[in-house]
Parts: sequence; C-alpha cells; structure tokens
Amino acid sequence: MLNSLHMKWSAPTPELTNTNGEELGKGKGGINTFCTYAMSSKSACFACHIRTDGNAPDVAKAADVDCLMCHSDTYQRKFVTDPANAATVTNVLGQIKTYLFGKEDAQGNYIIEPDFSKMPAGTSMVNVARTVHLPTNKSCLRCHATAGGGDWVKRGDLGLNSATATVDQDFHLSQSGANLTCADCHAALNHKISGRGIDLRGTEATPPTCQNCHTAAPHTDATLNRHAAGQVSCQVCHIREFGKGGATEMSRDFRTPVWNPTLCSGQGGFVGEEVKQANVKPEYVWFDGTSYVYNVGETITAGPDGVYHMAKANGAAFDGKSSIVPIKRHASVMPLHESGKIVPPAIMWMFMTGRYDDAVQKGMEEQGMTGSYTMVETDAEMLITHGVDPKAKAPTCVECHNNLGNTPDGTGLVPFTKLGYHNVPAAVKACTQCHSKETLSWSATHSQHRGRVSCVSCHAN
Repeated sequence: MLNSLHMKWSAPTPELTNTNGEELGKGKGGINTFCTYAMSSKSACFACHIRTDGNAPDVAKAADVDCLMCHSDTYQRKFVTDPANAATVTNVLGQIKTYLFGKEDAQGNYIIEPDFSKMPAGTSMVNVARTVHLPTNKSCLRCHATAGGGDWVKRGDLGLNSATATVDQDFHLSQSGANLTCADCHAALNHKISGRGIDLRGTEATPPTCQNCHTAAPHTDATLNRHAAGQVSCQVCHIREFGKGGATEMSRDFRTPVWNPTLCSGQGGFVGEEVKQANVKPEYVWFDGTSYVYNVGETITAGPDGVYHMAKANGAAFDGKSSIVPIKRHASVMPLHESGKIVPPAIMWMFMTGRYDDAVQKGMEEQGMTGSYTMVETDAEMLITHGVDPKAKAPTCVECHNNLGNTPDGTGLVPFTKLGYHNVPAAVKACTQCHSKETLSWSATHSQHRGRVSCVSCHAN
C-alpha cells in the first residue's frame, strides 16, 4: 500500500507525452481546472486521502495507512481541529471570520480521529474493525463521486447514487443490470488500481478495456463488429449522455466568488462561479491512450483557439492506434505568469476570503515567482467511460449516417468533419470523377468499389 498511487498521490507517468515517465500526480506537480492546487488547501483537499496524516511532507509509514477508508463503509473520520492553528480574515462580503485548521505535529503530520456523529449510534471502533470488507461501490464513491467539491461535480459520469444506479443511469453498476463493482474493472495486485483516463497523470497498472469482458466481435451484425474493431470506441455508441444521475460542473470561474456553506469542513467558504448541467451530450476526440497534462512549473502555450489546454488527449485520425472517444470538456480561467507558467494559487485563501487575486499573489510568493500575470481561458478534456446505457439504447445507423457519406456536423451523433472524415473531392461525391453520374447509397457505393480501386482514388490522404 505504501507504494500505491492512492497512498502517494503520485505514480509513474509513461502515458504522458510532456514528461519523461517520472512520478507525478495530485500530490506532486498536480494542478487542475477545478480546485486548482490541492497542496495549498491545508486539510481541505485531504479529507479523502487515505493517509491518516493528510499529505504530510515525510515519507509515509505503515501506521499512516488508513485501511478503513476503503475497507469499511461504516467508518467516518475527521481531522482534529486546533484553535492554535487558525486564521482570521475579512472576506469579500466584509465579514470577519476565523477558520480553524487541522492539528499538526512537529513534522507537519495532520491528526485524525473517528467521527462518531456520522456513524450509526452505538458504533465503536471495535465494531468497525470486526466488520471490515472488500471495497464496495460505496467505498470507492465516497471519494471519487465527490471529487471537485461536491456530488457529481468533477468526472461527470459518477455520483454517490451510482452505488445504487438505475439501469438507464449505469447498466454496469446497476443491480438490475450487470451488477458489477468498481473493482471488477479496476482491481490489480498489491493495491495497484488500473485505469487512468485523459486528465490523470499516474499509471500503476494495465488499464481495463471493454474487451476484458466482451469479445472483439461483440455484436451479431458484421457491420457493427467492423465498427467495434475499427476506430469507434465502445463508449461512443453506448454512452449517449453523461451527468445522468446529477448535474455535473462544466465550468468554474474563481473571479466570481460564490459562498458554499459545506466547504472547509463545514466552516463555509467561497468557490468560483460554477455552471452545472445534467444529461449532457459528450464531445468526441481522437485518443491513442496517451495525453498531455500540465504539471506545476512547466511552460504552456495556447492552442489555435486561444485556449490553454491543461489536459488534452493525444491522437489523430486514421493513425492506426487512435479511437474516437467521448469526453467532458471542463472550462476554467486560470492565472498565467509572464514566464508562461500557470500560477498555483494559494487556494485556501480563496476559500476563506473569496479574493482570487490575493490567492494568486500568495501562490506566487509560495512558488518564488515575481512579476505579473494575466487571467487566461483554460480547459481540460476528461474521458467519459462510466454510465453505459442498456443495449436497447444503442444508436441506429441513421443516427450517425445520412446514407450519403457526408453527414453534416451537428445533425448526427458524431461530428465526422471535425474528426477528419468527409475530406472527399466534389467530383467523387457526385460520382463523376471516373464515369457519368450514378446514384447509390454510401454503403452500396463502398461495396461496389471496394477491392477494385484504392481508398485514395476517392478519399484524400
């Protein structure tokens, strides 16, 4: 456990193309478009961390592993607050408020204790120890469902009610569907967990695939099996929407402070203005299994659209290794230093005061940065892979194709032109490049010509 990503909040990064494989993660180099820089949150972002000492600077020991975080759904804990470790601030509303932080020892270790107020009456730690169990869906979702500051907020395809999901919400997790557990797909030996997505850094086990359970030809129809064996990931057809069990955050802007009474261990605090949506149609990108994820201290440049991409899938059309996948795109506004580096804000200061500029200035001081910064638009691509629909909801052919081979973007399920399809000369579309005009469906046209002419006789390279 001591060498696991869950314990260290970091792992080797072989799937990141902007690193040399070194260990990185939320606890080392991590910054994102949600709560930004967890390491500056004091204990606010450590509530889910299985280290009993929060994210202490010293090397973890066996006694620092809180086994019950994953092996007891009854167990609840809290950080011991310390009146001597407090800050009194004046927030954007002109209110004076004192915040209490977690008690720390001389080495910077936080101290936790059981929170019996959140456990059934009469519960003792002896009861809890006697009823430990393998992780359940509820065990995993206690943290993963509430990442980013609330239920359904971050990932978009998981929430607390995914533990009792309906068939329409998540066929895999539903007891009336496949009745799977998280560990059925994500388990590995020695407490290593498989699965990374696009916006995560570390890899510690071979990622799960649909083919681990389903064959490479899962359909009875040969045309559908050609899709499955080609460039369309299973998720494209079998996850039509995300945010099906609750509204998920699509953007956050810390320049507009919004009071959240549950923040800072129930003391309340300011988050950015959040835009949330339910039942969202995904965007689609090419993904070859690797990605770019920004790490603290790196320089970054804007994309052609002027947006600074904090997490972006690598992949290209028809490169032989990429598939089309559905994503959630999360947008934010973040501080860019004149050096070209993203400034990690002292985010606890934002939580307490609602003054994001002050949090950025304090973050610059912590990082030894001087000079100026500007606020820039950022985003992150996040793989949507949970929330599989029942097979009866799979799209029909005409939901993606208009049978002419040139389905305009915005009219079908997948934006083919944006993804690199349909780059076809006009004479080919009119069937006059080689002979007089003919009229056939898109499928029949391919059947008539396949094996007789090369692909590039009609299609651009």
